[in-house]
Amino acid sequence: MRRTAEAAAATRAALLDAVLVVVARQGYTATRLEDVAAQALVTRGALYHHFRSKAELFAAAVAARWGELAGEIFGLLDGPQAPLDRLERFVAGYVERVSTDARFRELLEVVVLRTEADLDLEPGLVDKQQAVGAWLEALVPVLDDAYAAHALRPGLEARAAAADVVIVLNGVTVTAALAGAEDTGLMDAARIARTVVGGLAR
Repeated sequence: MRRTAEAAAATRAALLDAVLVVVARQGYTATRLEDVAAQALVTRGALYHHFRSKAELFAAAVAARWGELAGEIFGLLDGPQAPLDRLERFVAGYVERVSTDARFRELLEVVVLRTEADLDLEPGLVDKQQAVGAWLEALVPVLDDAYAAHALRPGLEARAAAADVVIVLNGVTVTAALAGAEDTGLMDAARIARTVVGGLAR
């Protein structure tokens, strides 16, 4: 029984990786479940055992890949350091991950560039909107601490500062996705982090 469960988990993981590879190569609309099964080296029957549709498989793959990365990235906001120091570490860590992690860049490319308008993906728009809300909720407490310490520039409130950070990181995401695997020289993590935090600080 254990071997069967392990085999099923391995098949599911292979499918989650495979759909991102195929969508990155072909785009969402052109991707067929047969292509994904072939990439994963499994049968179509095995694929349908785990997922009912391409949209379900794609959504699960994006969620799983992001879940691998989110805990580590958001963990950079924790610690005893001053709030803006933690924020600078977080921004630098995100940019560094975008710049150096091929699997992360693949995820960004798929989500940003390779998901054409498709009715199957409309529920994913809600997920993306909720994800932005989750980013804000993670950043606001740190910026609340910065506001309480009078570390933010006058007139800037914590939620607005958090929104500014999210907007900048969305720009980083799009730039990285457009650049693909090329090192454009634009992604200097320390410089970007200093610029972002310097613009928020008193």
